[in-house]
Amino acid sequence: MKNPENVRRGKRNRQRGAELQRLAVRMAKDSGLDAHNRDRGGAQHELGDIEIEGRWYGCKRRTKIAAWLKPEKSEDGVVIREDRGKPYIVLDYDYFVHILSIMKEMADDN
Repeated sequence: MKNPENVRRGKRNRQRGAELQRLAVRMAKDSGLDAHNRDRGGAQHELGDIEIEGRWYGCKRRTKIAAWLKPEKSEDGVVIREDRGKPYIVLDYDYFVHILSIMKEMADDN
């Protein structure tokens, strides 16, 4: 028999992930972007959790994120890379959505 405490923990983790997905989509839509939650009901879409302007993104929510992943001082983002891997950037989501909205405006003007 499953431990009821473990079952509740799994359900709450799924709820927290879904909350993040909804928040991310709502913030993107508030900035005028075309955004959709594609991982509704735990369906685990093969391309990602959310879609913004035709691009796919995953959503990862943790109780605590490692401090070294967060921008410090007056940095706008953090470039990270594993050994022999490709680089990624960690940005504030508001800032990222703002960048996407500017890109959309520029594309619409052309």
